[in-house]
Amino acid sequence: MDIKPMRALTALTAAVFFLLGACSPTAHLATVTTRPTRVGTLIPYTGPSATSTATPGVPDTPTPLPTATPTPRSHTVRDGEDMWGISLRYGITLDDLLKANPGVDPRFLSVGKVLVIPAAQYTPTPDPNNPPQPTPVTLALREPDCFPSSDGGLWCFTRADSRLDYAVEGVAANFRLFDRDSGQIVSLSAFPPLDQLTPGGFLPLAAYFTPPAPVNFDATAELVSALPVPADKGRYLPVKQSGLTIEIAADGRIASVSGNLSLEGEGAPASQVRAAAVAFDAAGNIVGLRRFDSSAGLAPGGSLPFEMIVYTAGPKIASVTVLAEAVP
Repeated sequence: MDIKPMRALTALTAAVFFLLGACSPTAHLATVTTRPTRVGTLIPYTGPSATSTATPGVPDTPTPLPTATPTPRSHTVRDGEDMWGISLRYGITLDDLLKANPGVDPRFLSVGKVLVIPAAQYTPTPDPNNPPQPTPVTLALREPDCFPSSDGGLWCFTRADSRLDYAVEGVAANFRLFDRDSGQIVSLSAFPPLDQLTPGGFLPLAAYFTPPAPVNFDATAELVSALPVPADKGRYLPVKQSGLTIEIAADGRIASVSGNLSLEGEGAPASQVRAAAVAFDAAGNIVGLRRFDSSAGLAPGGSLPFEMIVYTAGPKIASVTVLAEAVP
């Protein structure tokens, strides 16, 4: 066998493979470096559980404020005062004043008598058969008339007129005084001397602002309570006036009123009888009030005499109207 031709063929084959390798695109590939693998197992962090619930803290229990102990006051009766007017002056009910002074006869109140004035603690108890209404029944309330007193206080009066065909009770109003000098507003509740407002009638309402009362002010009145009287409950008895005598002094500062009260028809006796003397000036504005109370009782067919003296808080007295009621 000839060795030269075999060497020539081998050399030719190597040259061909060399040329093919030079033309291949893989001749310039970048070198890939392999990253080292960390040893261990990775555990992903998912945060707090979505189902966890925060425990609410225990709220602080408020410590109740200490309750002030009511301290009774005293009042020395002056000329022209009655127990109803004194109760208005101190913002208490007449019944509370009578209970605090059991030995005092309201019909014979002497000048200089010292009365115990209890703290105002009256809370009205609603009748379950006659619950309060969200809005008072419609009554016409006049603008208040206010008159300064000699001690620096202020008496304010208004009247509630009824155009209804049924009786009303629980009448109350709110007086507001806007002090033009200080810009402050002073508010005070006003109550009538009697409980029942008869159909088509009227009730006076009064309030006393203690000194120092505003001097330059605007006064308004707002009705806050008025409830219809159930017709079948017999809460009030019909009262008749007779022998009514009214004497007005020449200077118009004082008026004396007397007469008799009796029950109409035959029925239950009255445990309490009340009367109110309402003094008006020449313009028809209320300028004074006086109330008569009797807890001695009144039987049907009987008669109860009464006497009252009413003073004006402002202009001269021109006329006096007497209102009365009785409860079984």
